[in-house]
Amino acid sequence: MFDTCKAIRNFSQFPAEAQRSADAAAKEREKRLRKITEKRRSAAAKLSAKASDRLRRLVGDDNWADLRDLMRQERLTFRDLLQPPEGLAASYDKLNEARKQKADAFLRSRDIRRDELATIGTEYHEAIADVFTAGENISAGFHLSKNLDKWLSLSPFHDRALPWGVFDPDDSQGPHRWEVFRPPFFGFNFGFVPVHNDNFVVDRIHTLNPSVGDVGISITMEDSDAGDFDYASGDGFSAVAFAFVPPTTGLVEVLIDAQCVEATHRLETEDEWGWSNSRTGQQNFLMFDVLHPNVAEPSYAQMSVLDEETDEDESFLQEKLTRGAHYFAQLFSAGPVPADQSVVVCAGTRSFDISGTNDVSIDSTSEFRWFISSVEVRVSP
Repeated sequence: MFDTCKAIRNFSQFPAEAQRSADAAAKEREKRLRKITEKRRSAAAKLSAKASDRLRRLVGDDNWADLRDLMRQERLTFRDLLQPPEGLAASYDKLNEARKQKADAFLRSRDIRRDELATIGTEYHEAIADVFTAGENISAGFHLSKNLDKWLSLSPFHDRALPWGVFDPDDSQGPHRWEVFRPPFFGFNFGFVPVHNDNFVVDRIHTLNPSVGDVGISITMEDSDAGDFDYASGDGFSAVAFAFVPPTTGLVEVLIDAQCVEATHRLETEDEWGWSNSRTGQQNFLMFDVLHPNVAEPSYAQMSVLDEETDEDESFLQEKLTRGAHYFAQLFSAGPVPADQSVVVCAGTRSFDISGTNDVSIDSTSEFRWFISSVEVRVSP
């Protein structure tokens, strides 16, 4: 299955020249995104087919058909044994283990080694991870209180807390002076691109309240009946937007001060067979973008990561960031903008989640929400 959702934006309050350049940039972005997404879809499908072919050749055509029939029958038998009233007293774990042992016994009877099956899966997951990469303009984000010296050195506004709202215009650097933008914001931009095969269901929920700088993205990937080599990715963002007039030509630099509202990684895996395996990743970023034809793509600061490879029944719940704490990103545009031409600047959050699985059921959810406290903007010296 292949589906691309176009970005939705509202820049109607901004100057006409900013809207024109944003529209031109958006058309180029969508064209480029279609190519990237199609390339990912094609590469992932080929990797899945290649791994399935390797597995089939290793097992043998006759053994392969018999094995899949056995696995299908054992799933049905396992389900029937759990039905009431007898199933009420049955041990789920013991019945599940007995199901897997029957498949293992089949492999032993045909002189098929489990470790060779697992090797194919491991190589598949490594190749899938290379296909679904988050991009190039990525740097690290910062926890503000643990990197206070760096924060204080970046801008003359940082000798006081920007949320107090007390600051004087910065005239110290002329055309490279900082400008501060704080809520309420009046523009917004959000989008989502899923890539997955038929066994996965991939979806998202956007949070976007521009007037208070509230942005969020939650991505779900679910594969409740995994096949041989399934794959999925979900790439979504939510951002506020404002207009900026560069005093001189050059790269745009921003400092984003964002307060963490929610930052949760959730993953549940169910090992369907003894040689199954899976790898799932979730990444969240603070993001910055200038919608101008000269700027090729957004820039990102990585804030939180989950990366789990497992062949077991496991449950992961990780919250690495501190709710209510401030974090910051220092980012630069991926191209220069011309002087004295109003442009649209976006600041928000992006999540990019991926999964590759071989007969392991996956239930993956990432939930991230940020309050964009302030965005400082200048043309970089």
